[in-house]
Amino acid sequence: MDVKKEFIRLKEQWMHASGEAREKADAEMQAFFDALREEDKTLLEEAVNEDFARLHKDVEEAHRLAEQITIRKQLEEVLPFISVSEFAKTYFGRSASWLHQRINGNAIHGKPATFTSEEVKTLSNALNDVAAKLQRAAMAVA
Repeated sequence: MDVKKEFIRLKEQWMHASGEAREKADAEMQAFFDALREEDKTLLEEAVNEDFARLHKDVEEAHRLAEQITIRKQLEEVLPFISVSEFAKTYFGRSASWLHQRINGNAIHGKPATFTSEEVKTLSNALNDVAAKLQRAAMAVA
């Protein structure tokens, strides 16, 4: 028996079950645990650790995606008023498509494009710089 695969299969079965199916899944999981040999327990521990690592990675990815959605929503109001091409070139040394990919979370090589934490800081500083320039222009024409 492949202990790791069986544990993951039983865990998934248990997670998606309810009512009588959950009771059956509980019994099957308990039988699995009861049948483990001593050497299988190390494999089970590895499977649990791998599963936790995967879950933590999924949570981190969800946080990154939530941050991207937040950034996109925050920029939604101002993007029509700036030249994205010039903004990307001036503040990031990149193309407009690079900036749009990150703002929109487009898939690049199968993964959503995201800003690094350093790029988020650059974005914030760039927006502050543009705001200051607009403020100076507004004061000059007043």
